[in-house]
Amino acid sequence: MNFYEQLRDMRKLKGFTIRELADRSGVSAAYISQLENGNRGVPSPDVLMKLSEGLNTPYSELMEVAGYLEKADMDREGPYSRPRVNLRRFIRENELSFDGIELTEQDKEWIERMLTALFWRDKKKSEMAASDLKLDQE
Repeated sequence: MNFYEQLRDMRKLKGFTIRELADRSGVSAAYISQLENGNRGVPSPDVLMKLSEGLNTPYSELMEVAGYLEKADMDREGPYSRPRVNLRRFIRENELSFDGIELTEQDKEWIERMLTALFWRDKKKSEMAASDLKLDQE
C-alpha cells in the first residue's frame, strides 16, 4: 500500500474530513488532498510531524509509512528500541541546515560521501581485526 493510501485510510479511520485534518494539523487542505490523490511525493519529516499531531498518531508511525524509518525487528531489538532512520534517504530528501547555514545539494552530496568513507574505513578496520584474531587463534 502506498503512502497516500495509508494517509487517507488513517484520516478516515479517525473520522476526519480533509478540512478537519487541515485545521488540526496546520497543513493546507489542498496539500493534503494532493497527497491523498498521489499527486505529491512523500512529504518532509516536518510536514509528517504536523500530520501526526493532527491525526493524533505517533510520529514514528507516519515516518515508517513514509519510508524514512525502517520497521523495527521486534525479535532482534526488543519492543522498546528506537526506530532506525535511513540516513542516506533523509539527507537526500530533506531541506537541511547546519548552524543556520542552508545546505545545498552539493553540500549534501559531500556529507554523504564523507559518511560513506567513514563507515567504509571502520568496516575495513573491523574486518582486519577479525582476521588478525583468527590468525592468532591458529
